[in-house]
Amino acid sequence: MKMIDKKVDLRVTRTHKLLTMALLDLLCEKGQLFSNITINEICDKAMVHRTTFYKHFKDKFALLSTTLTWVLRDYLHMNVEDRLQQPLQSVSKMLFGNVLETIVQNQQKDEGFNNFFIHYIGEIFRRDFLELKRRGKQFSLPIELVAEFHSGVIRLLVTWWIQHFEENVTAEQMDEYYYLLVNENIMLE
Repeated sequence: MKMIDKKVDLRVTRTHKLLTMALLDLLCEKGQLFSNITINEICDKAMVHRTTFYKHFKDKFALLSTTLTWVLRDYLHMNVEDRLQQPLQSVSKMLFGNVLETIVQNQQKDEGFNNFFIHYIGEIFRRDFLELKRRGKQFSLPIELVAEFHSGVIRLLVTWWIQHFEENVTAEQMDEYYYLLVNENIMLE
């Protein structure tokens, strides 16, 4: 019975890999926007039947989430405190110099992709703050509020950074902006 279970796991792993690689290839194609990619295109590229796709994923956004998690696996294994101490520098480590940079550049004009990606990044940081709470870190405010606040600021900064990509703003500068935004008394006079 154990051999059958292992075989099923290998088939699931293989199917996920084929679909993930197909989506990555499509996202990296110049001019190919995520919003225009169809399930049929993904399945054709992966050589996987459409019904098989739906056995594994609810829709292409679920596949995109799995694909981003696979692309960001090294980043997600980083120490939570390191990611939170220098949030934009840690984002830059995962964003620049790999396939994700190509994807973000190619998808820059795709509002659907960008909204999903920014939300995905924000969720990582929200979970990081909740992990700190689980580890016993004390906060003077409700942790859920702190997590939402910081993940919102990081989402905003990543969005701004992607939109101003050609201005060559460094990750260090972005972290400086982050700390200024969360620590300064920015008041309208």
